[in-house]
Amino acid sequence: MGAQDLIIRGAHVLDPGSNLDGITDVRLSAGRITEVGEGLRGVRALDASGLHLFPGFVDVHAHWRTPGREDEETIETGSAAAAAGGFTSVVMMPNTDPVIDKPVVVSGLVRRIERESRVRAYVSAALHEGLEGKRLTEMRLLKEAGAFCVSDDGLGTQSAGVLRNGMLYAKSAGLPVILHCEDHTLATGVVHDGVAAALAGLPGSPGSAEDVATAMALVLAAETSAKVHVTHVSTALSAALVGFFKVRGDITADTTPHHLTLTEELVSTLEGLYRVNPPLRPDEDRIGVGDALASGILDFVATDHAPHAASEKELPLEEAAPGFLGHETAFSALYTDLVQSGKLSLSRLIETMASAPGRWVREASGASGACGICPGAPADLALVDLSGEWTVRADALVSRSSNSPYLGRRLKGRVVGTVVGGEMVYDGIGAKFGARA
Repeated sequence: MGAQDLIIRGAHVLDPGSNLDGITDVRLSAGRITEVGEGLRGVRALDASGLHLFPGFVDVHAHWRTPGREDEETIETGSAAAAAGGFTSVVMMPNTDPVIDKPVVVSGLVRRIERESRVRAYVSAALHEGLEGKRLTEMRLLKEAGAFCVSDDGLGTQSAGVLRNGMLYAKSAGLPVILHCEDHTLATGVVHDGVAAALAGLPGSPGSAEDVATAMALVLAAETSAKVHVTHVSTALSAALVGFFKVRGDITADTTPHHLTLTEELVSTLEGLYRVNPPLRPDEDRIGVGDALASGILDFVATDHAPHAASEKELPLEEAAPGFLGHETAFSALYTDLVQSGKLSLSRLIETMASAPGRWVREASGASGACGICPGAPADLALVDLSGEWTVRADALVSRSSNSPYLGRRLKGRVVGTVVGGEMVYDGIGAKFGARA
């Protein structure tokens, strides 16, 4: 047994992918899980009695603002925030400054990740140059430089012709496509075009701005057979469209914690904190999207972690930058609002936050072998105290920014430890490794 062997003892292990759901021990060695079973013995052990052990969460949509806006987030602080939320893998979006649309930018970012990130991080390059929706990027060269996928996140693609050609090019290059579905001719407001917007006197964008673009993307995905992922689904109709087209193509989709737990009513505060894109929707959309996640129509939860400087959020809602923090509160917000209320099972929540996105990332990156909590899999794990309660406070967040829509909320279920490649990258319990007979 090597010096770095560690046994996590007595946790309730829940992994839908490996059909594990009970108290057992897990041995970690050389960065991998080597044994799962009761009564394991070793020199170093972590007593995890009373805690739950899950596969590490995987976030396929996050903004770490590097390069260009390190005042809002850096690779170091973004990855630390991810680790504090139980995330062991993150896909970084390309709408940075400069946009990640050239091989030299991709390769430079990959090198920085290797030096600075606490978690596994994957680079999404831009689908088109400057994310302007016109000229496609050189996707084969971007992949050679280290890009994991391509995306139009932040702006979307307005031309069906450009999008179709982009899917075909990405398919030939072996890259997944992550799509932000938004029709700019309809998305002319700053909040959802509904009762709350009318009462607040704010310009609204209808749900059809998302639905029309989602329908276009799904039709093209089915036609091209490209590997397409639709991100931050926020309307019930878009979710239904995903369900219709999934059997017709290599299509997956996610929604966010905030679209599952918050509604347009928050815009009545007129606070810039609550501006986000896609906007918070009416309760019927929140319910419809939640039902789609529970039934398997939507595959993942992704945070759309979007840090912003205080000066960009402490503005009237119409002038504020759109976006919320997501890494640190994702599990707790969903556990509190959905699992505790019986709307979603704990097993399904772990499937959507860890198992399903984990499989997607591994398949897309060409990784082979086991995943989840089973012998041979990478030792990427999240330790959670389901009974732990905590209040979201700006001064306690790990992120460089503090624009969480849950500030002041009391949440239940707290991540207390995160392991990446067998190393504890977040320790919220002051873990002590003791000898065991």
